[in-house]
Amino acid sequence: MKKLLYLLLLLPLSFLASCHDDDDMPSVDITVNIDNAVDADGKIYIVSGEPLTVAGITAEGLGGKAAGISGVNYILDHVGMGYTIVSPFGGSISSAYLPVGNHLFTLAFDVLQVDKSIAYAQLSTIVTVVASEEDLPDGSTPGTVALTYRLNPKQ
Repeated sequence: MKKLLYLLLLLPLSFLASCHDDDDMPSVDITVNIDNAVDADGKIYIVSGEPLTVAGITAEGLGGKAAGISGVNYILDHVGMGYTIVSPFGGSISSAYLPVGNHLFTLAFDVLQVDKSIAYAQLSTIVTVVASEEDLPDGSTPGTVALTYRLNPKQ
């Protein structure tokens, strides 16, 4: 019984030994492809009645080490709208949840890279829903928009 007690007393020390530093964090480029959208003025524009559709999310490791992501949460205006664990992590938010105006769109997921610790990322952008295609900036037409984010702890 005493042996078990001594082992239990050593347990907190194992947690201290598992700490890491920022040099152990992943360095990756994340690309998010959004369909039927326009990228202008630092915002994503979509036409009312069209769903907000993410075609896929990819991760490319920096420094020659492979990287990936896992389980993506879709969040619109601070409300969870869905979750996927299936690569390429695409998803869609119904136009019923997208009234005309500005919305905060966030993707939250774990970032994985070879020989690095697991990290958690939240990528956010403003999505502006306009009433018709004529209201899009500069007369642009909707297409696929690629948003690229660099996650690097040394920046």
